[in-house]
Amino acid sequence: MFCTTLFSGSGYDRAFAENMRELIENMQKGEEVQLVEGHDSICRCCPNREPEGCALGTGDVSRRDAAALEVTGIVPGQVLDWRGLKERLEMVSERDFQHVCGDCRWQREGLCSYPLLRERVRP
Repeated sequence: MFCTTLFSGSGYDRAFAENMRELIENMQKGEEVQLVEGHDSICRCCPNREPEGCALGTGDVSRRDAAALEVTGIVPGQVLDWRGLKERLEMVSERDFQHVCGDCRWQREGLCSYPLLRERVRP
């Protein structure tokens, strides 16, 4: 959910970036999504996906996903639209952001930040 709001497409292969952009555009047009654990519509096009799971391991992604659910109060299985997602992210503090994204390579590379999140979730 943090990544959908902050996604820029940098650092990904074409198929993954196109899939992510399409998912984001559909949500922005009003499509609802159900948050799931494990293989989802984002993972579907990941170049690291293998039949038995992620080639890079899922520990890091699972930890960040759990932290994101924790700080937003969202539960697996919940259905959200773009507005609902943004409302949840509006409540995220900088400390919460660091809890979720503090060790992410995209933040270290300057592609996402708490100020950028604030800018993108403003009503």
